[in-house]
Amino acid sequence: MIFEKPLAKIPTLKSFIKDTDRNSLSNALVAFLFTQTGPIAILLSAAQTGGLTDKEMITWLFAGYGLGGLLTIFLSLLYRQPISAAWSLPAAAIVGASLGHLTFPQVIGAYIVTGVIITIIGVTGVARKTMDFIPLPIIMGMIAGVFLPFVLKLVSTFTVDPWLAALTIGVFFLFSSGRIPAKLIPPILVATVAGGILIAFRGDFNPSTVSFSFTNPVFYKPEFELNALLELVFPLTISVIGIHNTQGIGILKKEGFTPPTNVMTFSCGIGSIIMGVLGSVPTCITGPVSAILNSSGKRESRYAGSIVFGFLLFLSGLFAPVAIGLALMAPGDLIALLGGLALMRVLMDAFQSAFKGSFLLGALVAFLVTVSNVAFFNIGSAFWGLVSGCLFSFLLESVDYKKHLERIGEEKIS
Repeated sequence: MIFEKPLAKIPTLKSFIKDTDRNSLSNALVAFLFTQTGPIAILLSAAQTGGLTDKEMITWLFAGYGLGGLLTIFLSLLYRQPISAAWSLPAAAIVGASLGHLTFPQVIGAYIVTGVIITIIGVTGVARKTMDFIPLPIIMGMIAGVFLPFVLKLVSTFTVDPWLAALTIGVFFLFSSGRIPAKLIPPILVATVAGGILIAFRGDFNPSTVSFSFTNPVFYKPEFELNALLELVFPLTISVIGIHNTQGIGILKKEGFTPPTNVMTFSCGIGSIIMGVLGSVPTCITGPVSAILNSSGKRESRYAGSIVFGFLLFLSGLFAPVAIGLALMAPGDLIALLGGLALMRVLMDAFQSAFKGSFLLGALVAFLVTVSNVAFFNIGSAFWGLVSGCLFSFLLESVDYKKHLERIGEEKIS
């Protein structure tokens, strides 16, 4: 069967409340804060480059976060896994450059065609077959390359704001060490509060940027122009399937989940079509957010954090003008620190999974190419890291690849 069946029962309200523990709540909060800063900054940059109006930008955010939040809740409930969906950051960067010479309706036409292609890939089962072919160590090598810059900001922030970095990181490790009897309080939550108190005391918040109002979404009529389709459809498709979805699926597999690859891909395709009509870049399974949602807590309870995150994401889409104002209000250095702290354990696990056992060369190549941040044909380094890692392993680690393919064949037979 192409679409994967849920392996567990849909949680009841009682079981959801029971599973919503301190770790799932803190993970959801940090993941939400992560989406409300850097991603919105990329959106603002793309909007400025392409000359988008405030209404177009707000509608984009409503689609990408509001509908993404609903999709996150649906998938997490159905499969009882921390599956998070939103709009693709690499896609936003690609579109930001293209809006300089393409009209917004032409870009929207490319969104819709991209969504149709992703939907077809999900329906035909190509996504799962492709993921089976890519060894997990190579995927984790790519993921380590993606997350390393986030964690390195723990060091670089010392040169920009040493007091904030010292306080936030110091509090996190102090509560992580166990020397303070506060087992019920997640260290990342305490670090968030400590950093927030410092920047509030210094007056770094700018509340004048916040405008409390609902989103009034606008539907756009697409224009299907050949040059726009040739320029955008392939890199947008790769940004969803080859970059973000691969990260999210790889993280779930590493944590012991069985992600519904075909369903996730199909959902991203349908979501991309709907979001595209509202002006948003294609839908994806978020890589960094998936890592944050899996950064702590019992594995069987992490879906609850994903549902809480999805609800917060939906609210931010519903109140998109407020979300944009809050993103401009909070200092980016604090969010960078919190993101780095949350992803530190995930980065460590990625290194351990990538560089032990088989596919060592492929994992190393995938890591190096990804962290180099090179881009060809409007496609980011994470995709090329996967391609080059698989190619090197296929040519130079043929024994490992042969065993990998044999194991896949045995699993399909059983």
